[in-house]
Amino acid sequence: MQPVILALVVHVVTFTLSATLPEILDRKPILDQVVTVDLVSLPEPAGPPQQKAPPQAEITKPEPVVEPEAAVKIPVEPQADSPPAEPVKPVSLKPIKRKVQKADPKKIAEEEARRKRELERQKALARAKQEEEKAKDAAQDARAALAEMIRRQGIQQTASASSRRSSGGRQVNSIVEQNYYAALYDRVQQFWVLPEMRQWDPGLETIVVATILRDGSIARTVVEKKSTDPFFDQFVMKTLRKAVPLPRFPKLMAQNSIEIGFRFRPGELVSM
Repeated sequence: MQPVILALVVHVVTFTLSATLPEILDRKPILDQVVTVDLVSLPEPAGPPQQKAPPQAEITKPEPVVEPEAAVKIPVEPQADSPPAEPVKPVSLKPIKRKVQKADPKKIAEEEARRKRELERQKALARAKQEEEKAKDAAQDARAALAEMIRRQGIQQTASASSRRSSGGRQVNSIVEQNYYAALYDRVQQFWVLPEMRQWDPGLETIVVATILRDGSIARTVVEKKSTDPFFDQFVMKTLRKAVPLPRFPKLMAQNSIEIGFRFRPGELVSM
């Protein structure tokens, strides 16, 4: 309904304007000439503010398109054909036969000769040990024989030696003293061994008189006769030092000290 009313209004207004508009435009003014005088110059009203044009957006130039380089084709090396897998050998359950190395006859002969030499050396050592034992037994027998001889001749020889000494030794007149002198000579004889580094003159002789105390110690020694060889005399004194302590006095001996002489010769000790 409203569209119809609106259409009617538009037609009415159009008709009215078409009838009145020519009359209004053809009217003439009352005054022929109008003089206009500006008394005050007034500034003209400012026109509407001009709107600033919006800043133009910077046009970004498109970056040049970089054409991709052509891909370099890498030649593919042809893969060598892998060798065919070796077939697995079957495992034998039989025992492996090892080669028997033949012995060298020359080496066998050398080893046999070496064994023979070692056996001969062992035999030689055994013989040397036996000879050494025999020598020790012979020396022990000789000392025993010498001690027996001293026991038999001790009284007379000791009495003659006592008469010659200026110190005034006493004559042995009892069996107890005889036995003690025999033990004394036997003790010194055990250490009277000359080294075999040289050939000793059998005519060498050294006589030493020693003062012996009850406890077997030697209080004093006097060399009554020196030999012609000083080394021989040194071994004599060394033998007496090694023999200390000498046998102690028996309880039946009343003396506190005695003087006794020793006659040293190469290989023997002679009582005086």
